[in-house]
Amino acid sequence: MQTDRRVSGRNNSVMKPLIFGAVVFLTLGVSIANETLARFGLEDNYVMLFSLALLLAVLLLSRNILMLGLVLGGVILMNMPDATLLTYRLDRDVLVAAVCAIILAPSVYNIVFR
Repeated sequence: MQTDRRVSGRNNSVMKPLIFGAVVFLTLGVSIANETLARFGLEDNYVMLFSLALLLAVLLLSRNILMLGLVLGGVILMNMPDATLLTYRLDRDVLVAAVCAIILAPSVYNIVFR
């Protein structure tokens, strides 16, 4: 009977990161990639969209929860209507750049200085 508990516990510990990664990929990765590619006029290229989303999700999963929260806040702000952004005097392009910088700056720092 105890072996069943160990096996089911092991399955939960394996499935938890996979589910978390899928959620990050489907929510944050696709949203950021879609917004970024729309700025370049490439929103209809689904291969590039999902490739960029996967790359961003992998970079996000290697960071801590604070970084994930900052990116989530930026994505929520990016997806607000234009009238709301104008009320708070925010520019969507600046938000996209800030979110990309939050994701890419630690990775570039690690590559350059390690």
